Parts: sequence; C-alpha cells; structure tokens
Amino acid sequence: MTAAIDLAGAHRAPFRWRLLAPRHWPSWMAVGFMRASLSLPLALRAGIAGALGRLYYRGNAKRRRIAAINIALCFPDWGPERQAQAVREHFRLAALALFHMAVLWWGDERQLDCCLRVTGLEHYERARAAGRRVIVLHCHCVGLEASLALSRYFPYVGFVKPLKDPVLDFVMTRGRERFGGRVFARDAGIRTLVRAVKAGYGASYVPDEDLGPKESVYAPFFGVQAATLPTLGRLARLTDAVVIPCFTRLLPAGGCELWLEPPLADFPTGNAVGDAAVMNATIERAVARMPEQYLWTMKRFKTRDDGVSLYD
Repeated sequence: MTAAIDLAGAHRAPFRWRLLAPRHWPSWMAVGFMRASLSLPLALRAGIAGALGRLYYRGNAKRRRIAAINIALCFPDWGPERQAQAVREHFRLAALALFHMAVLWWGDERQLDCCLRVTGLEHYERARAAGRRVIVLHCHCVGLEASLALSRYFPYVGFVKPLKDPVLDFVMTRGRERFGGRVFARDAGIRTLVRAVKAGYGASYVPDEDLGPKESVYAPFFGVQAATLPTLGRLARLTDAVVIPCFTRLLPAGGCELWLEPPLADFPTGNAVGDAAVMNATIERAVARMPEQYLWTMKRFKTRDDGVSLYD
C-alpha cells in the first residue's frame, strides 16, 4: 500500500485560454503533427525521423560538436568514421524518440502494448514484497520519456524540468501523468523525493548531469573523470531504500524497451566517491548496450579538475 503524498511540490501546467493566442500556434501545430503520427506505419515514422534527424544534425553545430567531443572521449578505440557515424545516428534517434513520445502520451492500450516492452518488473515486486522502499535509477537517453510509463505497473513519481514553452509543458505534463503517476518539478527539492519514497512510491532519480563542482565528486565514466553527484547513496540511506536501475532504449524494429535490473548490491558503499563510482559504472553498462542513444549532446564533462573546459 502507498500513502498519499503531499502534492504541494507537484508540477502543474493547467490549460489557459491564452495558450490559444497566435504566437502559440506553431507549438500547437507541432503537437498536432505528433498526435497525427500515431496513424502512420512504423516504417514511415522511421523515414520521417531520419529526415528530421538530418535537419537537426545539420542545423545545430553547437550540439553536434558537443556530441562529437563526448563520443570521442568515451569511445577512443572507435575510428573517426565510426565516431562520426555514431553522432549522426544519435541525432536520428533523438528525432525518432518524438514519435515514441506520441505513443506514450496518446496511444491506446493496443499501441502501448505493441510499442513498449517492459522486462524485469520482478525486481521491483520482490523488493516491495520484502518490505523495501525503492529508488529507480535512470540515465539521460533519447528514450527517457518512456520511463514515466512505469506508473502503468506500480506507484511511481517522476521528476522533470518544466519546459519554457507553455503549450508543450501543458501537453507533456498531461501525457506524463496519464497512467496515474505524479510529476514533480526538479527544483521541488530532495525532500519531495524522500517523502515519495517513504510513502511507498518508486521514485525516479536521474543524476547523470554535470551541475558544477560545489556538490560533485569525481568518478570515472567510460574512463574519463566526471563531476558526479554523490546524492544517490545519501538518498538510499535517508529512505532505507534499495536502488533499482531502469533504462530505456529504442528498438531497431520499432518500439521501445524498458528494462529493470536487480537492486544495486552493497549500496550505499559508505563513501561518496564510492557511491558515485558504482552509479556511473551502472549507467556505463547500460549505455554500452545502446551507445548512440545516450544524451551525448549534454556537457557531461563540463567541470574539470584543471579548470579547462573541453567544450570551449
């Protein structure tokens, strides 16, 4: 059983009539296109995604360069052509993920069951049967949106960064809560996550961002020392929870796989650097299964111990 949690920090994006103003029409057109895509065959969606991905790749030199730097750092054994191909494929998959979002936000049960494959739910069920609380560890990847579908299977709370576009924020928030889960703004703070876990919810935690040196420790990620938040171990101690990794990837034949893994063993380690290293190694193993799908366009290695940015 789960207790009701305080929704004071829940993200709210209500519909307001001003969202119909002409300046918002391009956003509504994009939403309409996404929703209409549900009627298209998977092969046609993939073809459109390829075209959109090429446009995104060619039109965003900044993100293209960041992705190239990150992939070269993490996969130095790949040759230049393999690295370049991975960057191009990443942009294609990022576009393809938009069509999967449409299924998650508006698809009927048949479409969801066809396009979403979930494995490893027994790890969550065993933990709850043993009376354990659960923190769900995710990582940033193109298919991350699918993780919010976990609320189809168990009480689940997601934490998100609200969008600046009010139309997209409204549509996305409704889609994310359609299965009964709750969405909290990331700046609601750690106490909100702690309350959710203690109330019996599986609570999402997506910590693989470089948020600067103040709260970070250095731990390896694909052999590169990365500024890493050590908060996961502290959360596990505060809530007496097990940490269940859960990752998503787009499948070659269409659809999306969401897999849960066994709880992290001997975690927390009792050491902030040790906790960060275990977390990074867990995410690294998942990324190795889908190397082009990690969110390489974010500045994962922005903070350096020598103060020299890799992205300047």
